[in-house]
Amino acid sequence: MDQSIRRTSAGSLANANGSSRLVVLDALRGLAALGILWRNIFVFGLPAVAFSLPEEWGESVVSNVASWLFVVIFVDGTMRGLFSLIFGATAILLMERHARNPGGLAAADLYFRRLMWLIVFGIIHGYLLLWPHDVLYVYGLLGMFLFVFRNLSGRKLLAIGLVIFAISSFKDGTGLSLDQISSDAFEAAQSELVQPDAEADLQQQEPAQPPLVQPQDNVQQDAPQQDAGQQESEDEAAMFEELERMALAEMDERLAGYTEVLRNLAPETFQEQTTLFFTDHILDVGAMMFFGMALYRLGAFSGRWSTGQYAVMAVGGLGCGIFIGFLVHGTNAIPGFENWSLGSWDAYFYNLRRLLIGLGLIGLANLLARGGAGRILLAPFVAVGKIPLTIYVGQTVICGIVFYGFGFGLFGSMEHHQLLMVAFAINIAQILFALAWQRTGRQGPLEWLLRWLVQQGPQASLDGDRKA
Repeated sequence: MDQSIRRTSAGSLANANGSSRLVVLDALRGLAALGILWRNIFVFGLPAVAFSLPEEWGESVVSNVASWLFVVIFVDGTMRGLFSLIFGATAILLMERHARNPGGLAAADLYFRRLMWLIVFGIIHGYLLLWPHDVLYVYGLLGMFLFVFRNLSGRKLLAIGLVIFAISSFKDGTGLSLDQISSDAFEAAQSELVQPDAEADLQQQEPAQPPLVQPQDNVQQDAPQQDAGQQESEDEAAMFEELERMALAEMDERLAGYTEVLRNLAPETFQEQTTLFFTDHILDVGAMMFFGMALYRLGAFSGRWSTGQYAVMAVGGLGCGIFIGFLVHGTNAIPGFENWSLGSWDAYFYNLRRLLIGLGLIGLANLLARGGAGRILLAPFVAVGKIPLTIYVGQTVICGIVFYGFGFGLFGSMEHHQLLMVAFAINIAQILFALAWQRTGRQGPLEWLLRWLVQQGPQASLDGDRKA
């Protein structure tokens, strides 16, 4: 995520102080780095079962439902998808820059070394900094595979992205889980091994005795049925009781000391970086990376498209994406729109919603980058986009201190709208930090560390001309 990038074409947009970074890429990366907290804050500060119950968790029902709708329609999966789009585009930029350097395989070594250290950062971020849903590990691994496709045209990259996208959407819509299939197959095999022994044991047992009481003809066959409404109320009460038990158990885990929290979260981190990497992340993140590479090749990030094209991209992407999100979530939360619901088809549209909103944001950023007022609006995001690794990991450190037991211990004590306000407050603080840091002309702390690690070794001189 250390993205110091050279100008690659005459049409590339440079930022106001003359650096070689692309305004659009930096601004979108900054927005993604800030916006990803709008969803992650609920994982840091709220029991998992409480997130989808904004009407039940807390007293400010309207504010909580509105906050929840904003997140599930506009943010959930979208900011991670935008991050992946930008990572794919930036991967092409980095490979092009290394290709211009002398040294043959040594230039490729710099690219892979960067990704290797990104994986290390992800492992530390996931385990030691207590964030199981880290994306650095996933990006580092998948980024290595992108190298093979570096010379493909935009259309071919787009075709690959569409295939992966279709498979991912089908998997989400059908609920197909390779992990569950493997687990079911293993359990079935175990049952077949146990069954012969069980049958042998049954054959050795005494014949079963006849029942002491035989059925009588005069016994009433139709027992009175329990009132359906009462049964439904009892089932609902039992469900909420179980949810409350799960929430309290998670609160106990998060409000413990550091070593205990690490022990509680380590299995989840391990699953995210092993099983879920193969069953979910390759498809989810991979499709967006290929779309990002394709969009870069097709000139979407360089400002070469017309204003009308970017306007259609912005209005069409944001409008259609938000409308789909409303059909999936808003129809179930807002009275009077129940008939608009997509029903059981909603999962098929998860990827489409996030892709459309991501494309809309790309179009909007390009439009803003064309005017002076727009560049002023983008400036805070550009500053954040230059130090995304520091911003992203910094959010984890801040939230761990605020919510977990070894810090202020506020986990489970806030409602949905309050958590969203905390996320915005952290965003503001990080924007101010990024703007102040930008004036120093230096890389962010973690960006500098990543660069220093990458440059160690006999090929360090190949990257020595990079601007700090």
